[in-house]
Amino acid sequence: MEPSDTGPSPDRFRLTVNGDVFDVEYDPTQPGAYHYTRLTGPAPGHGFTSRRSDHARSTIAEHVEEIRGFLDLVDPSTGYIEDDPEDAPDQ
Repeated sequence: MEPSDTGPSPDRFRLTVNGDVFDVEYDPTQPGAYHYTRLTGPAPGHGFTSRRSDHARSTIAEHVEEIRGFLDLVDPSTGYIEDDPEDAPDQ
């Protein structure tokens, strides 16, 4: 699928972003919600859910943005969102 697509995405599809493959699935029980499952990388099976406050369906380009935001947060060596040591309380 091309990131330039402007219409609503299919209910279920696979998307590659920055070399990582994700399954994307619309959740009809939560209007505007999508579940993203990472299939490659250091933590396959790990993912996230995103829900639009306007309950609208997302485009492919919007899914790419969501996944890039997720990838920016995860530790590339573990595939998980890590706590920032600078944010830890003083001991």
